[in-house]
Order: sequence, then C-alpha cells, then structure tokens
Amino acid sequence: MIDPVPDPATPGPPATPRWVKALGLAAIVAVLLVVVVMLVAGGEHGPARHTGSGDAGAQTPVASDPMTAGGVGGPTDAAEAARTVEVTTLDTMTFEPSSIEVSAGQTVTFRVTNTGQAVHEFTLGDTAMQQEHAVAMAHMPDGTAHDLPNSITLQPGETKQLTWRFGHARTLEYGCHEAGHYASGMHGQITVG
Repeated sequence: MIDPVPDPATPGPPATPRWVKALGLAAIVAVLLVVVVMLVAGGEHGPARHTGSGDAGAQTPVASDPMTAGGVGGPTDAAEAARTVEVTTLDTMTFEPSSIEVSAGQTVTFRVTNTGQAVHEFTLGDTAMQQEHAVAMAHMPDGTAHDLPNSITLQPGETKQLTWRFGHARTLEYGCHEAGHYASGMHGQITVG
C-alpha cells in the first residue's frame, strides 16, 4: 500500500515554537555540562564534596579528623559549634565583617544574612577551593541555588547557616561567586591560628 501524499492545503499539527526548542536544547546542554563537570571532578565539588544533605543547617560531618582535606577542615553539625559568627552580604559587593579569626580545630557556625536586593552566596575555602567553585559557577545560570557543604546561596532577605570545623592554621577565605561579585571584591579573609 502506498502512503498518501500530504495535501499542502490541509494544515497539519502546529509547529513547535522556536523558544520551546531553544529552551529544551539549553536544558540538555546544561545537564550535559553538569555531567561532564561531575565526571571530570570525580563527582566532587568543594571539600570532601557533597557530604551535606542539601540543608546547610544540617550538614553531615566530612571525616572524623577535621585536619584532613588539605588542612582546611570541613562541615559538621551545628550542635558541635563553640561559636557563632554573624555575617552579612551587602549589595556593595562586600561582606560584614571583612575578616574573621578562628582557632585551629574550632567549630564555628556562620549565620549569614543577605540584606541586599541581589542574590549572594557564602563560599568558604582556600584559594584552590574558591577557584574550583568559580569555575563551577561559570556554568550555572545566575542566582541558581546550590547549597553545598562549603557554600550557601542566599536570596534577598534570606538567612542561612554553615557550620565548619577548621583544620590546621592557615589563611582561608569566604567569597561570593555570583557573576562579577568576587571580582568586584566580594570576599573576606579567615585567619586560622
């Protein structure tokens, strides 16, 4: 049997709009980028990687020894914190305070509040961890929430916690890697002594 030739005068089903096709293609590309980054990084992102539950206030301990993971320490349960430090993210591309001192082995809960109108984040780590996070952020749409063991995203007016047990004495930093924020000076220093 021969298939009938379609009649050009008879309308067929409506064509899929270009924006739907573009959005679908963008979603596929984004998923592929995430998969590639996960494969290249061995499924890791940040210190002792993705050990948290996604709720920055209820993180799972990284390892029994906080001096591991290059001596930077790692996330732990907020109940173990000996100290709470209030941090504010500002739309002037700064943090308040701009520097913090902690002791090696000390567990600190950072209670971070976004008082601005822009989305900000608080990412804790050494220089290599900050660079790794910046590369990962370059592949994410602006404002994408991505709470990780060493990073929390804050919408305007939002407050979240990140609890960290510090490792060996060294200088660490906290920064915001939303597009252009870190380069504009949105980072602070943590002196571990």
